[in-house]
Amino acid sequence: MSARPSTIITFLVLVILAAGGRLLEPLWCFTPMAAVAMFSGFYFRDLRIAALVPLAAMAFSDVFLPAYDGVAVALAVYGAFLLPLFLGRRLQKHEWSLRPLAYSLLPATVFFLTTNLAIWMFRPWYEPNLAGLVECYTAAIPFFRWMLMGDLFYVAAIFGVYALATDFNWAPRRKKALARVTAERRD
Repeated sequence: MSARPSTIITFLVLVILAAGGRLLEPLWCFTPMAAVAMFSGFYFRDLRIAALVPLAAMAFSDVFLPAYDGVAVALAVYGAFLLPLFLGRRLQKHEWSLRPLAYSLLPATVFFLTTNLAIWMFRPWYEPNLAGLVECYTAAIPFFRWMLMGDLFYVAAIFGVYALATDFNWAPRRKKALARVTAERRD
């Protein structure tokens, strides 16, 4: 079975958007990566293809970015960007008027918690005690703030463009009510 041209184009556009956003980010951590991963989980039926979008974008952009200084930190970063896939999957099954924006708060939070824990554990920058862990998380707060704002912005932009482009019904109940009113008017 071959993929439809629109699926291939969507895949490529998402990879380019995510990789380009990482490479050209105007502010540190203000990138479309989590939003693209969430949208991929929502858009693609095959979870393997959905997962390939953020992984390909990360792998491509990592060629041009500084190294992670260790496999453990790299795994934490890559793993944190897989969570939005599953949030996107949940959007396939539920009415989602504001759900994408609510879900956009989770990836930055998980990324902040997991990657900074990995940095504290596997890099020699902080003392291996509670004070060092607190110092590590405290130093990362400005990056968390920018990532959170980036996730909110890009989730709203990507899902908003999708909704406008496809005339996606944000509230299925409204559609049913309109159909009922239209049917009543015909009678």
